[in-house]
Amino acid sequence: MPQTFRQWIYAKPLVNDTLELEQFEMRECAIPELEPGQALVRVILVNVHSAARMRMAKGVTKLGETDLSNYACAVVIKSRDPAFNEGDVITCQTGWQDYQVISSFDGAIGYPSPSELVKALNGTNSQWTYKFRPELVKMWSPAVLLEMFGTSGMTAYFGARECGPLMPSYKVAVAGTSGSVGSIAAQLAKIAGSYVVGFAGGSDRCQWVVDTLGIDRCIDYRSDNLKAEIAEAFPEGIDVYSDGVGGALTEAVVGLMNRNARMVSYGAAASLYAEKLDSSAGPATLRQMVGITDEIEKILRERNIKSEAWIVDAFYHERLRAEDDLSRLMLAGRLKPISNVVAGFENLPSAIVEMYRSGHAGKQQVEFGTL
Repeated sequence: MPQTFRQWIYAKPLVNDTLELEQFEMRECAIPELEPGQALVRVILVNVHSAARMRMAKGVTKLGETDLSNYACAVVIKSRDPAFNEGDVITCQTGWQDYQVISSFDGAIGYPSPSELVKALNGTNSQWTYKFRPELVKMWSPAVLLEMFGTSGMTAYFGARECGPLMPSYKVAVAGTSGSVGSIAAQLAKIAGSYVVGFAGGSDRCQWVVDTLGIDRCIDYRSDNLKAEIAEAFPEGIDVYSDGVGGALTEAVVGLMNRNARMVSYGAAASLYAEKLDSSAGPATLRQMVGITDEIEKILRERNIKSEAWIVDAFYHERLRAEDDLSRLMLAGRLKPISNVVAGFENLPSAIVEMYRSGHAGKQQVEFGTL
């Protein structure tokens, strides 16, 4: 049993919204004695959250503290919690640390309480804390468990369903196609037989998207002729738009959507990865949070476009079916998990910093150890 754990903290304020290695400092802390209803987990792998920098800048992650809202794959090494047994492989929220005390009685950090159905399914009070089924643990690596059966895969799966059913005749646009959700969403649309066009930054990345994901085309969203290129790629207009980006790209795409088309919005990467963060108090509604501006709302109304904006846990009572469907597609070789795994707890700060600089493909993850 370890007596201490390592933890990265936010140590120095951001300057001009630029994240550097000096913002992080590692410290060693004592592992507390477990109380009834608690379990100690060893963190195997964490997803690097795209909002990490924004949380620091906005004071959500405070100086001298760690960011406790990261999604992780972990193994239970000691338990006084009736929901968990030693050896269980779970997903939960953790800090930037290699061990953590958790409890099935705790709610989610930064999110509303889940539905009673989700609580019953998970056996916990958090939508993000539950045991992976042993069959999945045997078949898939922690990286795949956390990407494909975590928020990325679930968002893509339920997004495709809510936009669907996707048909071979549909013309589908997918924003952020080299990213964690977009790469899965684009593949699911192509599996359905649709004509799929993605968006990525730079010609090399666009070629990677087409070659790796097998979609029909990819457009450089940085192009000076963006609207013209989208129009050329969609001569008959756009039927479905999967959007995790927002901003100027979404305005350009929505302008070419057909009447009665469908759009699902799940994120605002354009603002999270911008060189300068928005210093305003923040959006008032979820739709504004995912980049749906007043101008976009006007077009949606005029063309009777069905537009959904949601956080994926709204569908987590159905996640077992989603896990099964996604697993079958991967086993058949029709769906590829895409992630960038950085090895070593000591490399977590550099993985976070590089996420905002290098334009990684898929989900950025850091592996602390093995199962």
